[in-house]
Amino acid sequence: MRISLTIMMSLFIASSGWAGFKLPNEYQKLEACEKQNVLWSEVERTQHSSLPKYHKFGVLQLLGMTFQQLTTKKARQSDVAPKKWKKFLHRRGSMAKVKIVPVENSPYTGVLSGSECALLRLSLTYRPTKKRGVAPGLALKVLRTGVASANISALYRLDGQKKNYNFFEYPLSNIVPIGTDVGLKLVHAIFKRVSDYPEELLVNHLGEYNSKGQKESTPKSPRQIFFVPNSDLRMSADKHEVRDDFATIPKGTKIYSIYAVSDKHGGFDYYDYDEAAVEKFEKDSVKIADIVTTSKFVASEFGDTRIFFRHEVRPKK
Repeated sequence: MRISLTIMMSLFIASSGWAGFKLPNEYQKLEACEKQNVLWSEVERTQHSSLPKYHKFGVLQLLGMTFQQLTTKKARQSDVAPKKWKKFLHRRGSMAKVKIVPVENSPYTGVLSGSECALLRLSLTYRPTKKRGVAPGLALKVLRTGVASANISALYRLDGQKKNYNFFEYPLSNIVPIGTDVGLKLVHAIFKRVSDYPEELLVNHLGEYNSKGQKESTPKSPRQIFFVPNSDLRMSADKHEVRDDFATIPKGTKIYSIYAVSDKHGGFDYYDYDEAAVEKFEKDSVKIADIVTTSKFVASEFGDTRIFFRHEVRPKK
């Protein structure tokens, strides 16, 4: 029996404490847009009255990542983080409701063929410092009726874009070159506990089920996608709070276009993926969809600590 959205929303409203938040038992059976409403109500309810500061990210935080169960990130089929889950990277950000609008005659299936109800979170990987650059990242959650959501995260580079604070300066991708400095090599080693390819997230799952929860008979997804920012969204390159930029973006804005890398590059060697390959792959990619906001961006405690984006990691050899 379907549980009504009104009853579910009352469960959230009746909850007086953050620690008591949990998804209803029948949540997974809901339609995609009903799931979006449930999650978005928590975003709005826990909206920050003032933007919290970024947390420090250093040796202690790296050590903390080594003890946290990274396998949870690839195995958990939920839109909400487990109890005591600690977010070490992308700690502070902003989220908006979005839709995926496909181009005509796109060959790709599943949620890449379009979706009315998704959530997009924008954040910096860590707090920029004198030695650490600005590192934009996004996480996209596409809600699906009756089945788990499809999730994908993307970065520009692990070490960011130096001191350029324009979040929308460069395309982001599900695959980035392996970092070369000591800190990034350590992060690579930590995530290698669950994958031999820590800098690559798979996107094949995006093509398996559409937003209605229907399994595709012949699923098709690219190996790599680029999220190309709308050129009209140029922000200041000078040091400032990027979450203030997000708050100025109106509902109905095309924020990214999704480009699929040509299949001819599908078999490239992960360990040979470098800056030259990035440039070549970007040039040979084809637009398959736009991501359009259906709300304003909101910075919230739920969006910072409780929303959960699953990582579809490439299996070990």
